[in-house]
Amino acid sequence: MDVVELDPHRAGIEELAEYYRVRQDGRDPEDDDRPDFEAAVERMRNPFPGLGEASFRLVRDAGTAVAVAYLRFPEDQNAHIVVVDVIVHPDHRRRGVGTKVLRHLAAEFAARGRRVVEGWLVPEDGPGDLWGRGLGFRTVRAIARLRLDLATADRALWDVPPPAGYRVARWPVAVPEEYLESYAVARGAIHDAPIGQTEFRPPEWTAERVREYEAQAREQGNDQRVVVALHGDTVVGLSEVLIVPHHPQECYQGDTAVLTAHRGHRIGLWLKGEMARWLTEDRPEVRRLSTATEGDNDHMIRVNHEMGFRSLTSSLVIACPVADLR
Repeated sequence: MDVVELDPHRAGIEELAEYYRVRQDGRDPEDDDRPDFEAAVERMRNPFPGLGEASFRLVRDAGTAVAVAYLRFPEDQNAHIVVVDVIVHPDHRRRGVGTKVLRHLAAEFAARGRRVVEGWLVPEDGPGDLWGRGLGFRTVRAIARLRLDLATADRALWDVPPPAGYRVARWPVAVPEEYLESYAVARGAIHDAPIGQTEFRPPEWTAERVREYEAQAREQGNDQRVVVALHGDTVVGLSEVLIVPHHPQECYQGDTAVLTAHRGHRIGLWLKGEMARWLTEDRPEVRRLSTATEGDNDHMIRVNHEMGFRSLTSSLVIACPVADLR
């Protein structure tokens, strides 16, 4: 069995097509996110920002592509973690392929100082969850996934009056300089959100990190949009979304966070309503807004339901020490 690193910028069409076929054929049947070949390649070339280096592996057995692996190597406070998604083609499952791939990669993970492997958005009780349990992975977080159909939603649900003493501001990509410092502080409020037992931690937001994140979004052609709540001239709450160029019908919810001193005024719901209206007015081709939150974060799930989001399947974050896989 050969595990080949695949550079999406240099690989030939045949290799990319092999990767695409295995990934699409092996996806969860309930996952309706099935991009066409060109869109999938663009995703590989411009991976979701903020999670560090992306790496792709194509696995062949006797010349036939049997599995793929998608790896992310986070940085800074998460530099001890590697996020892994291994997909084995259905025709080659139950033969130990995925286990061999993961154990092969474990040596590389250890050499790069990664001590923990995490798998994200693993369907609960699905093949990946059951396989992970057999290898010693444990569940460290439950994820509630939700989606808002912008075209058919009841837009009256978005008409939340501004809380007294607050006003709204919004911008694409770059926060105005006068709000930069307080915006970075407000982004840090996401640290109060429950995250289960995962070792992955949100960034420590500073003005410099905000600008780095914005620069990455511009470089990849992403449309990052932010709506904030201002108290005076200070940002005290925010809601962020991301639209990627190769999938313009789908919008991904980033952080929604409010500083502790300003909670209890329905600011989060207000900001999310403002964002939904902005999207429908300015980007009518966007059909869906997808989000995810902690499975037991009843408050945020309720806020999303009030917005018209519907709950999808439950997913898990699973984790295992790298040393246990070698």
